[in-house]
Amino acid sequence: MLPSVRNRRLARVPLKRHRSMASAAFLPSELIVEIISWLPVKYLMQFRCVSKFYKTLISDPYFVQMHLVKSARNPHLALMWQDDLMREDGNIIFLSVSRLLRNKYTTPFQSGTFNQWWIIGLCNGLLCLVDIQNPDYHYYLYFWNPATRTKSRNILITLSRDFKFSFGYDILSKTYKVLAFIVESVDGTSVVKVLSMEDDSWRNIQCFPVLPLYWFDHDKNQGVYLSGTINWLALHNYFYSDYEFDNVSKITVEQYVIVSLDLSTESYTQLLLPRGFDEVPRVQPTIVVLMDSLCFGHDFKGSHFVIWKMKDFRVQESWIQLLKISYQNICSSQYLLKFETMELLPLYLSKKGDALILANDQIDAAFIYKCRENRGEPIQITNKVQWLWAKDYVESLVSTS
Repeated sequence: MLPSVRNRRLARVPLKRHRSMASAAFLPSELIVEIISWLPVKYLMQFRCVSKFYKTLISDPYFVQMHLVKSARNPHLALMWQDDLMREDGNIIFLSVSRLLRNKYTTPFQSGTFNQWWIIGLCNGLLCLVDIQNPDYHYYLYFWNPATRTKSRNILITLSRDFKFSFGYDILSKTYKVLAFIVESVDGTSVVKVLSMEDDSWRNIQCFPVLPLYWFDHDKNQGVYLSGTINWLALHNYFYSDYEFDNVSKITVEQYVIVSLDLSTESYTQLLLPRGFDEVPRVQPTIVVLMDSLCFGHDFKGSHFVIWKMKDFRVQESWIQLLKISYQNICSSQYLLKFETMELLPLYLSKKGDALILANDQIDAAFIYKCRENRGEPIQITNKVQWLWAKDYVESLVSTS
């Protein structure tokens, strides 16, 4: 959830020098700030060229935060797609959620092409990418803001290519941090390192108390960012690298846990799952952020998909059942092959709780589930979209340096 910003604090210093401009327009400077804070980034970037006043204002940290809060009301999904499946490079597109919910036939536009890059995370409009195209272990990391079309310098990484990365925002120090970790296969212990956006060196922090699932896979279980923390689904005393039913059939629900890393204190908290989660599913459960809350989704007996919401973050007693959806009602049976082995990923839930976007791994497609009507429909979109990769995205003015 984004912190609020006070307009008066923002406008107090830089705008007093421009009372003449405000008077000429017959508008108080505070009102000018409020009005332009609602504008899309592309128009604000044009405003920067109008005068020194606007250039200073739009770069002001308080205005950047103010705009970010407003921009969050128009959420997008960042999606990966490949026009040609035989090529190695992928493209990234950004589609507004409102456009997806209207479900008109859509041809996405290309916003960037990435050849041999990992997109390891998105936070407040910033993307963090890692270059893996070099043959040795020297590769690069950089930050990119698609809305402002700016990128940071390349940061040389000397870590082993086997490290897995996550990305988030430290609320107290107001800096973005990259987390890198690797699991030592010999004894199952982890090495965890942190890099701040302004630094060039990695620092070691405390190792994971419980290993996240898919600790070897760069595309799965990358961690979910929420309110200055990164969160992973994990299993106590489970040393397999993936989630195969032959392995998880031997475990109990008590072994499931969410590992939450506070980016400010760089310490961990273990969160228990809902008490209503009482049976080990064949398909890996998932954690996501919906309506600014941590949510937990899982299969129920091969017939339903259940979503729980943690109303108060990090408070075990605040779990409530948000939705219980019959697979038969998500979409027509032609799209659902085997319920008990189908992985669903919730991507977005509307503020009123009446529309849910779900990704289906079996056919790499997404559906809109109308909660009140208890029915689903496939999203009409062209090209090959990797829906299970989808990330939350908002336009922002956040700097890449």
